[in-house]
Amino acid sequence: MKFWTLALVGVSLAAQSVPKEQYDFAYIGQPLPDPMLQKAKETYVVLGCAYCHGLNLVPRGEAPDLKRSKVVSQDTDGKMITALLRSGIPQTPALSPMPSFSDLSDQQFADLARWIHYARAEGHLKELTEVGDPPAGNAGAGEGYFKQNCASCHSASGDLAGIAQRLRSPALKMAFLKPKLVGETRSWKIDQLRDTKKTEARQRHQHLLENYTAEEVSNLTAYLASLK
Repeated sequence: MKFWTLALVGVSLAAQSVPKEQYDFAYIGQPLPDPMLQKAKETYVVLGCAYCHGLNLVPRGEAPDLKRSKVVSQDTDGKMITALLRSGIPQTPALSPMPSFSDLSDQQFADLARWIHYARAEGHLKELTEVGDPPAGNAGAGEGYFKQNCASCHSASGDLAGIAQRLRSPALKMAFLKPKLVGETRSWKIDQLRDTKKTEARQRHQHLLENYTAEEVSNLTAYLASLK
């Protein structure tokens, strides 16, 4: 647990010169530039989640695959994950039991959910961008997906007008898979914590990234490419 105190530092760990003897790189990996994510990762490891579910959600033994979990895919604010952690999961013929973590604080539950969703999104991003031959995109289907999932914040005639002329694939695909705001380093500064609009937008984009299918990505790319 020698790295636990680093989680309390409200600045980027990556920007610091951390002596190797004070940080167990082999156990928890390289520190992240985002201090909130770093704290979430350390909480996930310290509480033992990584032992069964894997630091990057590659499970060991009979632990459920959180990257493929339908329950986790429906969680957008940590409530479903928190409920499962509070109650625990009984043993089944296929899976080992998960103990109850009812003694954790609300902040610890929030950190665990934050890391799980981040690791899911990053894992899915890798899968979607490394696919050899993505399916051919259908612009009509992409428009339907856009209207259902994106149109509440974006407009084809507004902020996205002419996006196909500004961005080419694969930059066009990355623009909606992981827009700049999703990758921004966060902090505990009051103005950022109170910026609920940006927070909700980040969570929405991350939720979409966690759940895109390769077909949806191809269709949406085709639609955006048609916005000349």
